[in-house]
Amino acid sequence: MMHSTAGAAFWSVLVLALWVVAIGGAGWAAVRMIHQPRRQPPPHLPSPLDILERRFAAGEITHEEFDEARARLREHHLDV
Repeated sequence: MMHSTAGAAFWSVLVLALWVVAIGGAGWAAVRMIHQPRRQPPPHLPSPLDILERRFAAGEITHEEFDEARARLREHHLDV
């Protein structure tokens, strides 16, 4: 049985090309991960009590409304 040198050369080139693609793809993925922008933490949202205090300070609500709303927040543990 005869083996063709052209067939062996084809497979050698194909395997070499696959290795180049695999290494190139890994390199591309590594560079892409390194240069990926850092994710920012979500912005700090004011608590319900902070919002209530701001509304009271701005004069939007009365002292009685403030006390009542704060009591409701404490009932539901939302004053953090």
